[in-house]
Amino acid sequence: GFFNSGKTTLVHALDDQAIHIEKKLFKPFDDEKTHTTTGFDLGRLVWARPNDNPETEGILMSKSEYLKDKDEYKGWITINVELKGCPGQMQFAAVRQILAKGSDGVFFLIDGCDLNNIGNALVILEETKATLGDDIPMRIIANKSDREDFQGCETISNLIGTTVYEGSGKYNIGIKDAIIDILKQIVNKKHVS
Repeated sequence: GFFNSGKTTLVHALDDQAIHIEKKLFKPFDDEKTHTTTGFDLGRLVWARPNDNPETEGILMSKSEYLKDKDEYKGWITINVELKGCPGQMQFAAVRQILAKGSDGVFFLIDGCDLNNIGNALVILEETKATLGDDIPMRIIANKSDREDFQGCETISNLIGTTVYEGSGKYNIGIKDAIIDILKQIVNKKHVS
């Protein structure tokens, strides 16, 4: 996603042990954002399922949470997941391309409260598809649905020409379900290949 779409907030909401490389902004953006990602965010999750049925939702949790309770999931099928949050400013295209290589799926965030940056988000979305291919499992989330100035998924879907789902990285609304949907697509794709 583009700058200020909520990537760092989302990664850290899912994994409180996440790594991030960021820099302080010269002045706060929108009176609240004081730092920006200049390298990457890295969150580690585990998707645990009691069986191999492709329809089984299972549980998505941080790696540290899983390690504390891993005996509880003995015999379950587990998949390690790395969330890589890429810097959203346009000048970091090369960093995004490097971080994208080898990815199995894409979780793309759009700031659902700032329609002025839809064009920039589309540029990064096309850049991502060019790097990973059009058939990469992907879910596009209109983030910040918890805010009063959220513009709505229908409006954003119409602007970008594809289905967009509502979510809030800050409050984990729709996020884990979207990630599990991507993981199911990846697993099903690998079984078909």
